[in-house]
Amino acid sequence: MLRVTGGKAKGRLLKVPAESKIRPTSEKVREALFNIMGPAGVTGARFIDLFAGCGAVGIEALSRGAEHATFIESNPKHTRIIRENIERCGFQQSAKVVFGDILLMLDRIKHQDSSYDIIFADPPYDYPKWKILLS
Repeated sequence: MLRVTGGKAKGRLLKVPAESKIRPTSEKVREALFNIMGPAGVTGARFIDLFAGCGAVGIEALSRGAEHATFIESNPKHTRIIRENIERCGFQQSAKVVFGDILLMLDRIKHQDSSYDIIFADPPYDYPKWKILLS
């Protein structure tokens, strides 16, 4: 299990899929990431967590004051765990979990009236479409 490192949900434990090959962003890395952004960087922001895994980064953003977080994940087991973790931390009203292919979901979002202040993408090491993702 992982812990939320700061904000309203600091110390809450997050469930991680046991049998999966995901590599959740460690507590140390998440803490450093959000310390670099500072409170003003995430407070009130609309955050999107691509390849969300267990949702640790997006939940960390919500805990530290993000207005909303969207979690996109292509594994249905992981989306269930993300929902559980969001509920554990009490962020159901400010979170949206989307199941589907990352590139297809991004294309749909692009054509909607949605915008995000922070886009976090941490694909698997062997993700074959990273050039398309970056474009």
